[in-house]
Amino acid sequence: MRVYLSFLFLLSFFSVSGQSTHVLFGEREVKHEAFAIYLDKDGFLYPDCFISNTSLDSCNASLLNWYAKHPSAFLTISKQYGCQFETFTRENVNVLNDSILAFTKRLIGSKKADCGSVSFLIHGYRKPFLKSNNDRTSPRDYEILEEKVGKSLKTIFVEVYWDAMYDCCFSTNRKNNNALFDLLKEAEKNSLPVGHTLRKVIYNLQFDTVNIITHSLGAKVALHALFDFSESTSPTPVNTLINICLIAPALSVDEVLKNYYNRRTDFDFKSKDNYRLMIGYNEHDFVLRKKVGWFGPGPYKHLNTTLGCNHKGCVTDLKENFEKKLVHSPILLFDLASVGQCHLVGCYCSSNHLDALLESLKK
Repeated sequence: MRVYLSFLFLLSFFSVSGQSTHVLFGEREVKHEAFAIYLDKDGFLYPDCFISNTSLDSCNASLLNWYAKHPSAFLTISKQYGCQFETFTRENVNVLNDSILAFTKRLIGSKKADCGSVSFLIHGYRKPFLKSNNDRTSPRDYEILEEKVGKSLKTIFVEVYWDAMYDCCFSTNRKNNNALFDLLKEAEKNSLPVGHTLRKVIYNLQFDTVNIITHSLGAKVALHALFDFSESTSPTPVNTLINICLIAPALSVDEVLKNYYNRRTDFDFKSKDNYRLMIGYNEHDFVLRKKVGWFGPGPYKHLNTTLGCNHKGCVTDLKENFEKKLVHSPILLFDLASVGQCHLVGCYCSSNHLDALLESLKK
């Protein structure tokens, strides 16, 4: 009976209504005091103004397409950020994006006097921004995570909202479930441009410590921000200390090992690394295992999630490789098996074992 119920819950996580849906942030309540950044699927930053989600959806969830379709609105928004354009062009959109980015960095940096550390929170796949189908939203996840982290660490939080896709609801139809796995791949694709923009936000922030705390597929965004999976013209961050805290990461060991030293910087990190990797893994997490009993495709299919669920003891392999090949790069591993099968942020934040991981951020 327990296996059957778990299987139904797994289906409820990996389930679709038959049509892909982007997560849009145009109709959010804008608050300057709320430290949050919002990015579309192409990594463009949302401006601080209301944009109809319906109009965004008709533009394939692309701010670039929306600006092209609404050139007068583009010029008005640009003036808010000190850009005096006369026409819409792709180049001008890039300039506007850089201006929004600079404004965001100034806003975050203005709080340096209050705290020596800043913590970027990155949610995972299938997180609605607005309440939908009784699924927990990304703002609610961040609220839970901030309460948990705040007990261990004094820090400035920056919530990262990105288009990690969302659709509902569960089905016992294999074809429908395969459609949601396709949606997962689309979310993974979005993580690359989002990560590249986040890299620019993090780069050269004047804090003593930068913490990057992710859940599930959010780990892929973090890795694109910190390493060169693919060609990028932006330098990788060289802040004094960067803690990479991955909770139940939807990753493979190879993605970490093959890219950990792929960085665009003159800093001699191989002698004394300014990155410190912390991984909380859970071999019982059935969303990462993608399998309950005999049901499900397993952790290799659709997206390799073997690291987060320590499939076949791969976490040990990662640690041994660090000790042999990346000897000056710290790595800390935390077994979160006490959480059980649940994949939700709330479940992980209820675990005492997560406390040890978060305490390590202070050291």
